[in-house]
Order: sequence, then C-alpha cells, then structure tokens
Amino acid sequence: MENYRGFWVWGIGIAVILGAFLIFVLAGWPGDANGCIKPTNGKPDSCYCEGFDRAAIQRNDGGVRQPVNTWFNLYSILTSLLVAYFVYRDRASGSASNPIRAGNWIPDLYIFAVLFLGLGSMWFHASLKEWGGIFDEMSMFVYAAFLVFYSIRRLWKNNLFFLLAYSATVALFTILGAVLQWELKSLILILILVAAYLTFEIIIWVRTRKVMQGKAHTIALWLLAVAAIFAATIFWALSQTGGALCNPKDFFQPHGLLWHPLAGVMAVLLYFYWREDEDAA
Repeated sequence: MENYRGFWVWGIGIAVILGAFLIFVLAGWPGDANGCIKPTNGKPDSCYCEGFDRAAIQRNDGGVRQPVNTWFNLYSILTSLLVAYFVYRDRASGSASNPIRAGNWIPDLYIFAVLFLGLGSMWFHASLKEWGGIFDEMSMFVYAAFLVFYSIRRLWKNNLFFLLAYSATVALFTILGAVLQWELKSLILILILVAAYLTFEIIIWVRTRKVMQGKAHTIALWLLAVAAIFAATIFWALSQTGGALCNPKDFFQPHGLLWHPLAGVMAVLLYFYWREDEDAA
C-alpha cells in the first residue's frame, strides 16, 4: 500500500477540495465580496482582468464568476498526477536515494502541494469573495513554504522540524495574508518565501560545490523551472486589469491560460530536479 499512497493523496485531495468547491458552485458563495472588485487607481477593479457579474457576487449566487481563470486551474490535477506516478515508480523500484523518492510522507506532501496550488486558486476566481482569496493565498503559501523547508531538509535530516516549521509557516503566512492591509501584500509574502528558498538553494550549491547539482540535465531542469515561473510572472503582470494583455471580455485570459499552468510546469520541473539529488541528507 505504501507504493500507492501518493495516488491516495491525489485522489482524496481532489475529492475533498474539488468536491467541496462544486457544492459552493451549486449552492452559492456566502460572505463578503473580495476587495479586488472595488475600483482602484482609475481601474474598474483589480481582479485579474476577466469580466464578472458584480450583482451575482452581492447576491451570493452560485456559479463561477471568472470561468477561464477558474477552470484552467484544473491543470493541477494532471501535474500532481504526473508527480504521483513517479513517486509510485520510485517506491516500487526501491530507488529511495533522496527524500523526494523515499517511502516517507514528504513526496506525498509535495503531491498535495502541487494539486492544491491549482485547486485552491479556483475558490477565489469562482467566488470573488474575501474568504475565497484567503484560500487562494493559502494554496500559494503551502507550495512556496515547501520549497523553503524541503531545501532545509536537503541540508539537515530532521523530518520533525520539517513538519512543524513548515506547518507553522503556512499558518503564519495565511494569517498575515488575511489581516494585513498592505497593497500587494500577497506578492510581498510570496517573495519572502521565494527569497528564502533561493538562499537555501545557493547554500546547498556552496556546501556540495555543485551548482544546480553539477549535471547538465539538472542544470537544465532548474533553469527551465526558473524560466517557466519568470514567464508566468510576466503574463501575470501584463494581464492585470488595465494591462497590455487584458481584455475582460475575451476568452484569452493570460492569467488563467498562462500564469496558472506555467506555475504548474515549474512545480513539475523542480520535482524532477530534486529526484536527481545525490547529496540530500
């Protein structure tokens, strides 16, 4: 059963997160409207371009406010399934050469983080409610904090610290995201986690004297992951409401069609990068 645990995490995660999501789609979205619907800096809203029905938000209607930005987050079902398949292969073959290939819960946690990165975002774009935005932010913190603490785990073999520090960080950043009133607060919090990840990644390079693990294919994997998230961020910026790539009425919504899936591409590439790690503790 241990070999198949990743598939169980994947399937139960979809059933719980997507199942609950569909209940709200059918029954309605209670709660306060997200602050993004308010006009800011001369723009009609800051809800990532795609048009929506303001009245439906105020009435707590069911349905999906931003269909493209919502449904294209289903990409994460495929990206997390790909990770789950290779976790299964590694466990079945006994190739536990590092923590991300091992029989412990760390690979399973990553499967969930990759899945939740997409499915969590759906709640915000479907509802445009304040609590939906918090759920979306939490999905990003679940993923970004994994980058930080898995990197620490590569340096220091302490699973208890990984679990406690990771869980506490996700909880803290989710609370901060909910209570802080800074403009671009979510972006700032994510950048803090990304900066911490890059710091520990560089520490690993210095400690092992192998930049990006020192092999041509691992260098390619890491650089491609960086390129994917860099391109995704460009599309995220240009597709803000009022941006160069924003047309609220078009099907082509770069936020949903490019930003979300490219983040998933990054997640898969980093997984394959970690699978090649010969120096992890």
